[in-house]
Amino acid sequence: MIYLQNRLYSENTLYNYKSDLKVFTKRYKIENKVNTVDINKIRLIDIEKRKTYLSKIPTPKTSIYYTVQPTISHSTIQTKLVAIKSFLKFLNLMYECWLDHRKIETKKIKSDYIECLTDPEFHALFNFIGDYEKYKINALRMQLLCNIGYTSWLRLSEMLGLTVDEIKKKETRIIWKGNKARRVFFTPSTLWLLDDYMIERDKPIPRTWKVEKKSDFVFISHNSWYDYWNVIKKNTVCEIMKKYSDNINLNKRITVHTLRHSYATRLIENWMNIREIQELLGHSDIKTTENYCHVLRWSLKEKVWRIFS
Repeated sequence: MIYLQNRLYSENTLYNYKSDLKVFTKRYKIENKVNTVDINKIRLIDIEKRKTYLSKIPTPKTSIYYTVQPTISHSTIQTKLVAIKSFLKFLNLMYECWLDHRKIETKKIKSDYIECLTDPEFHALFNFIGDYEKYKINALRMQLLCNIGYTSWLRLSEMLGLTVDEIKKKETRIIWKGNKARRVFFTPSTLWLLDDYMIERDKPIPRTWKVEKKSDFVFISHNSWYDYWNVIKKNTVCEIMKKYSDNINLNKRITVHTLRHSYATRLIENWMNIREIQELLGHSDIKTTENYCHVLRWSLKEKVWRIFS
């Protein structure tokens, strides 16, 4: 892990790699009936066995794809194989031995369609949260989180790391993959929601009527029975978003990532310069930014019909 840390991999990536490697070694021991893993004996056939095993794993109930597909996606499988490949790459580089990491295929699987919300759909989600949540403080927290995702293009991990002061300054600097930096702007709607949320946070919380401890972080847990006032867990947010997605009836899978796609899509729809969008999204290659131009392709037929009708 030190090797990856020195190459500025994010904490989330390090955690995922470590977890995937543990699962791989545990499964290897079971299949080969050994107590330890001998790296010298790892072959491509073991990687293929790993692919086969992963392809049969049922979709978790917490996943937005739980009712859509019976097993985990091909992209998830590829992501889990990257941890093994990265480890072997380290061994090949440092010790010039063991299975060549380049023999492991980990192709990126891209979809031509990117799920996103229109502006009316986002406002429907926003209003739904207010009606769905029993307590106002939870509703304001999730409305603020969704608003930031929709208007500032932040990943969930980046949002959970936000402090109150960062938002109040109306912009911040995010360090992300490969130690790249990008500027993030916070809109007036975000500032208004933050003010309402902070007012509610100063009140005793529901059920126990305890007054929360002060926290510099924006998104904290209000459950006095569990994880009280600490930063809310990613899994908790994902589970909440899945409930919204299952109950709002927009016929779309709504996640924090959906909100990020919606941000980029709206910039494209409003004909912002592609170079400016590239700067906002922090893409080093403009081809990555051009993936979001799918919205223009989807609207071509309507525009042609309108012009020639």
